[in-house]
Amino acid sequence: MRFMFDDDAFSFETLRAVGYTAYGGADIGEVMATAARITPGDPESWYSEWRALADRIVAIADDCAAKAHAASASSAYLRASNYYRTAEFFLRDDPVNDPRVADTSARAIKAFRAAPEIQANWTRVGIRYEGVELQGYYLNTSGHESAPTLLAHGGYDSTVEEMFFAVGKAAQQHGWNCLIFEGPGQGSALRIDKLPFRYDWEAVVTPVVDVALTLPGVDPERIALLGMSMGGYLAPRAAAFEHRISACIAYDGVFAMAAALPEPQQQEPDPEQRVAELETLIAQRAQASSSLRWMLSNGLWTLGVTTAQEFIDEFNKYDLTDVADKIACPTLVCEAENDQFFAGQPQMLYDALRCKKTLLKFTAAEGAEEHCHEGALTLFHQRMFDWLDETLAS
Repeated sequence: MRFMFDDDAFSFETLRAVGYTAYGGADIGEVMATAARITPGDPESWYSEWRALADRIVAIADDCAAKAHAASASSAYLRASNYYRTAEFFLRDDPVNDPRVADTSARAIKAFRAAPEIQANWTRVGIRYEGVELQGYYLNTSGHESAPTLLAHGGYDSTVEEMFFAVGKAAQQHGWNCLIFEGPGQGSALRIDKLPFRYDWEAVVTPVVDVALTLPGVDPERIALLGMSMGGYLAPRAAAFEHRISACIAYDGVFAMAAALPEPQQQEPDPEQRVAELETLIAQRAQASSSLRWMLSNGLWTLGVTTAQEFIDEFNKYDLTDVADKIACPTLVCEAENDQFFAGQPQMLYDALRCKKTLLKFTAAEGAEEHCHEGALTLFHQRMFDWLDETLAS
């Protein structure tokens, strides 16, 4: 699906941003007018236009808040938060030293937390993890009555604030308790605490479950875990070892992260050739496509690596071959017909599972064929929450 751009990455990220319109994270006209001013493939133009939009909308939010127009302020703050996240997305060439990364990310968080809707319905939750505090937000729809609860996190480029739009608001509409959170390699854990990803995600999820069990309304026998995008590897990995998880959603399924590495020039290169090819790609990534340039730059940052060999070694750790059969809880594996990152991976994960399992396919005919079904989130949420209701609610 092409949306506003022929450039694959710019098209997908614009679709991702506008898709959150369904949950208050964007307005269609704002997105389209902004995209029309962006030079395709130019990350500086991308940043400048989205940042200008976010600044304009947050100014509206501040004015509405000052005049006690709570609903209007919420709407504008939430849109601004998503726009700031989107503006920061392609600033990956030197994210540690580029001051715009920290500044824009902080503005996304500040705008999100300023929204009266968030302040009224979501409780900030700190999750102690190896000497730092991971960020989370909890929605309690059941009061003190014990009820099923969804834990949800993102993937290769996620923030916990984005997870509100990706699944949190839908959880509220479907009557589910929900704890959204971020781990190493994501959001503030990466940008502030400097924590890179780790493949053994159970080390992250176990303290999250510990905290969830202290929250009002959480039924310890009905805790579901959802992982988005790369989280489609992370969540199943955690479920294989954290047996307090009663259901798992791979949104979308990822069996082996190495499948996302650039295709080698030769059909069966030897290891040294493979490393040399990737080293060249990394060194010359500014001349690559927007998608490949971003994927490589983001990986160097989020994985905490500096060389091609380290890059490959880290990606190879993210593999469910030896653990998929250890997952005992019912598992939903989602698949996008035209997934540009992990084609074929959901089926591989589904085939390897030995638990009660469901493979849910989303198609181009439904407008849901993109990675994580961007642009068709209401359809995804309907099917996913219906599955959760049938699996855990009773």
